[in-house]
Amino acid sequence: MISAPLRWAIILIGAAIALNYIDRGAVSVAAPLIKDEFGLSNERYGLIVSSFYWTYVPALALAGWLADRMSVRLLMALGVATWAIATIGMGFVGTGLAGGVTGLLLLRLLMGLGEGVAFPCGSKLIARVPEGARGLANISLSGGLAVGPLIGTLAGGYMMALWGWREMFIAFGMITLLWLVPWWLARRGIEEGEGRQDLTPQNAAPLGEVVRQPSFWAITFLHLTGTFALYFIVGWLPLWLVKARGYSIIDMSLLTSVFYIAQILGGTLGAWAIDRAIRRGGNGSKWRRNMLFFSVGTAVAGLMLLPDVEGWPLLITLIACTGLGYGPVPNLLFVIGQTMAGPASAGRWVGLQTSLGNLSGVIGPVMTGIIVDAAGYRPAFLMTAAVAALGALVFALAVPRIAPVAWKLRR
Repeated sequence: MISAPLRWAIILIGAAIALNYIDRGAVSVAAPLIKDEFGLSNERYGLIVSSFYWTYVPALALAGWLADRMSVRLLMALGVATWAIATIGMGFVGTGLAGGVTGLLLLRLLMGLGEGVAFPCGSKLIARVPEGARGLANISLSGGLAVGPLIGTLAGGYMMALWGWREMFIAFGMITLLWLVPWWLARRGIEEGEGRQDLTPQNAAPLGEVVRQPSFWAITFLHLTGTFALYFIVGWLPLWLVKARGYSIIDMSLLTSVFYIAQILGGTLGAWAIDRAIRRGGNGSKWRRNMLFFSVGTAVAGLMLLPDVEGWPLLITLIACTGLGYGPVPNLLFVIGQTMAGPASAGRWVGLQTSLGNLSGVIGPVMTGIIVDAAGYRPAFLMTAAVAALGALVFALAVPRIAPVAWKLRR
């Protein structure tokens, strides 16, 4: 159902998103060492994590608009090169070439600016994939954001144990730069995904028409609450395991990887089940809604129970259950947005959706840091569970059926 050139372009997008999350998540993997070296409080650490999103959020909206208007091939290349250079620069913070906490903040800002291109560009290509294959195609997006932290956590933990946290950032940034070579050679598949070969291409809906859709705001709020939960896991689970539970860097890497392995498994199985049901005549809207609510419910239960568990077996089990539950959620966020927007408007819809949805990255880390400093980790876990549950509830009430928007205005 997908041509070989387009499939290859989608795979490369998935690889870029994996690198995206390896590079942005490296600061969380290195958090125990960075906090000690720079004498950071939890609130100050949360500020550094949050600074990435100060530029990432507007970059997502801008990239979504640009993806509907310019070459996705060029836009992705520029973004990846920017964040790769920023990642390499993190390896020199505090060495005299870049100054301490200020250097960390500035490089996180630059990294956020570059990384904003990935999801809008990926959604622009995948929106043209047939309905019965779109879920698994979106595994390139949702799978990338699980594979990236998994690789980053495992490889980063061992790199830090062998060399140090600075060398880890330099290695990750150099690997990201290498991605540019196959991407620049994938012109045919990229242009197919952009619709360059369409005989009667549709014009994208004006941005004003997008923001007038109630369904846009419902999926955007769901995106915000869903990413709030993910960024809590990415940013604070490693720190909780080391500082609150006393695990070593290596043990922390192994335990955190359980979440990402389970997330990949849950997301893949969920997408496969939904696509299979649609190809057999099932109702795509009903399947996606049911999968969403079951998944969020499972993840919420895991988050509520995690801070009170003791011992490896139960801890691993709950981390795995939380990951399995969360796994289908990112995939559904993108599929639902692409489906409601349609191919011509997917770039700007998903770009703005992910931009506003990622405001949780601006608010969440600082809020969590304040709560942890004041009351410990347990209230932070419970708050995250409540936020995720609220997003699913609002979406359930506001969007009774997932279907393409009948656009009234065209440019």
